[in-house]
Amino acid sequence: MALSPDIVEFMASASANLASRHIILDSSQPRDVFHFGGTSSQLADSRLSLAIQGKKTATTSWPVPNPLRWGVGDYSVILDGNGKPGALMQTIELKVCKFRDVADDFALAEAEGSVDEYKQGHREFYTEQRLRDGKPPEEFGDESEVLCERFVIVFVREDLRPHALQ
Repeated sequence: MALSPDIVEFMASASANLASRHIILDSSQPRDVFHFGGTSSQLADSRLSLAIQGKKTATTSWPVPNPLRWGVGDYSVILDGNGKPGALMQTIELKVCKFRDVADDFALAEAEGSVDEYKQGHREFYTEQRLRDGKPPEEFGDESEVLCERFVIVFVREDLRPHALQ
């Protein structure tokens, strides 16, 4: 994956910071660069803020990426609503399951409200995403396989660090 100059600079800062904690990033990091919230910059910023604060510690992906470019222990960059790197996360758990089988504690770890709000919000989001991307109107539902990912934030862009204290 070719990295933009701002991602390279961010990773250099993260690497220097993490080295002081004896965490060494290798040259294959980050394994993914993404933002929460589809095309909504406002949603991307709010979800990033929740992650930085430690309130959002999980995310769901659909369709399940194939091939999966990252695994447990790998690092990914979370972008803000303007497409700038905001935080570096480390994946601590990956699980593929049917949407109906997503555990309640996982749904709550997404920090999107109750389990019912999580389920309804994801049904609406993935349906809208397919239509927006001009893809066949494959219906997202209880039988859809999703990737459930738990993560920890290990580095935050300097100007966003005050958000971690909220």
